[in-house]
Amino acid sequence: MKLYFLYSKNKEMEKLLDIYDEYQWFIDNDFPIVLPEFYAEIYMRNKNNKKLFAKELKAKLNKIYNKNKNKYQLRKKKIKNNWQKIEREFFNVVQSFNLKIKNRYICYISFYGPSGQFKYPNIINLRVSNVKDIAEANVTIAHELIHLLIYNKVKKLNYQQTEGMVDLFFTDTKLKNILSTYKLQNMAVHNKKLFREYFVIQGN
Repeated sequence: MKLYFLYSKNKEMEKLLDIYDEYQWFIDNDFPIVLPEFYAEIYMRNKNNKKLFAKELKAKLNKIYNKNKNKYQLRKKKIKNNWQKIEREFFNVVQSFNLKIKNRYICYISFYGPSGQFKYPNIINLRVSNVKDIAEANVTIAHELIHLLIYNKVKKLNYQQTEGMVDLFFTDTKLKNILSTYKLQNMAVHNKKLFREYFVIQGN
């Protein structure tokens, strides 16, 4: 396997602290994000003091993390088993576009945050807080992996164009046969001509 699945209390803490700096943006833009019930309350109480926020967060997170430990393990197992079924096919398709594929990628399982995020060069954050997250996990993982794989090629493109490029991998390549439930993003710019200029199948 190229993708390794991990979870830890420290990673959950790190993620929730990262969200602190962008929390108001998520609220203002009505961005779909999952957070612990207590998050908004301690954020408002410590809006201008991240240190105190972190202290309160740690105490509350300790309690719920220990309570949910078995859930993390069970969800990790399910996500891993489902991904294993398509991993080889996925990488065979993207390899045909002469993209640099690393030997190892890390996927951190989380109950919080947006559905998926990536951190170059080889890290993915995957939310598994509900049935829908788990059902869509393969699509979310694949989407974030494409971001990592094309990261250096699309640096000059804006956010909407980049998301459009990612989307087109799932509609205009053989990935559409592996992940047929993929939904195009409304805000993305889908420029097929530009896609063909950036990504040519090896040997064509």
